[in-house]
Amino acid sequence: MSDQVAKFVWKLARRHSWGSPVPDEQLVRLVAGSGDHDELKRVLEDEVLELPFVVRSRDGVYIPNGQGAHIEAADWLRAQTELDDLTIKATLSRLPEGWPDNT
Repeated sequence: MSDQVAKFVWKLARRHSWGSPVPDEQLVRLVAGSGDHDELKRVLEDEVLELPFVVRSRDGVYIPNGQGAHIEAADWLRAQTELDDLTIKATLSRLPEGWPDNT
């Protein structure tokens, strides 16, 4: 996975408000900074939306607010980024008490 995919997942984890969607264009802008918006739109379509814990509705993209989706997202972030467990756990509110050891 690319760093760009990780940026999308992290933004979704940080920006989700009880599972509310972030419109596609807004999400691309949040991730882009000075990056190429067209390339990031492709990454969103071809890579991010393929992740099992990322959902798109007519209102935008989000990580559902269920424990299963949060565990999947947390495990993915743990494997694909250098974020520490405490940071991930503090961000994804539905993780079980013993995550990552007791999942």
